[in-house]
Amino acid sequence: MSPLVLAVLAAVLVLGVAALAVQRADRRRESRQRRLHAIVAAGPSEPEPVLSLRRPLTRAGIRDLFLLSALWSRLDAALAAAGNWIGVPHLAVAGLAAAGTTVLLTEKVMGLSLALVALLTGVAAMASPLLLLRFLQNRYQDKFLDPFPDALDLMCRAVRAGLPVFDAIDVAAREVADPVGIELQRTIEEMRIGVDIDEAMQHTADRIRVPDFRFFAVALRLQRRTGGGLAETLTNLSNIIRRRKEIRKKSRALTAESKASATVLGLLPFPIGALLFFINPQLMSVLFDDPRGRFMLGLACLSLAVGVSVMAIIIRRSLR
Repeated sequence: MSPLVLAVLAAVLVLGVAALAVQRADRRRESRQRRLHAIVAAGPSEPEPVLSLRRPLTRAGIRDLFLLSALWSRLDAALAAAGNWIGVPHLAVAGLAAAGTTVLLTEKVMGLSLALVALLTGVAAMASPLLLLRFLQNRYQDKFLDPFPDALDLMCRAVRAGLPVFDAIDVAAREVADPVGIELQRTIEEMRIGVDIDEAMQHTADRIRVPDFRFFAVALRLQRRTGGGLAETLTNLSNIIRRRKEIRKKSRALTAESKASATVLGLLPFPIGALLFFINPQLMSVLFDDPRGRFMLGLACLSLAVGVSVMAIIIRRSLR
């Protein structure tokens, strides 16, 4: 068995063990979350749910020591910033798919050396989950910002009607669409079990990593410490967020032509190659039969990937 196959099998084994470990941790976290919901629903007069919560936490103290390390904490925070739509098994599958594609392209098609194949495979296996996670985080933030100004307006009207801040946030959590509603509901649940409103808001801001929500948390903290009209602050913040969203939409409209050009340039080689193969199969078969042709084909695919990545980076920077 070649060293490359052994390396791939070892990577699969490590990723599988890590996925199972994190999946068990997710199940325990969901179980604790359900018990917390039971405590909030039952109220402080029923002590039994508190005891059932403390016992599993005590038993799991030593067992969760490895999972509470800095690496797993950062990974869990990154998944939470993406809305927990995916888990570690999905990231492992993305890494393995990228590794397999890289091995197929570099070894079978291009015929590169084993050391270079292993290096490129490792880079692809590590980069693809990070890129997938970053894409999902950006999409979750965009989805969060759509109803967030409406939530601020609803809280502003509730405060002007005489409701306290806690009740205003609770109203917004029940009325506004997800993901704003579910994130505010988590904040409310933390405050119901005794967490201070500033800490609960900071936890939510750290979890979702949306700058506009962080502004909202800072505004609440300053209002509690210095006083002033909270309704006016929320109105101004809502207007600022709406203007920022309009600017982003205008930027996307201005870069729509560049995105279309990048998409056409990235997809054009494939139908052209298929057409040439249909017209003259003998000419195109050199790219698959001859080692030098396979190397040129792999180099062309690599150049295409680099070009598309550069165009995507340029377009993304123009949207900032």
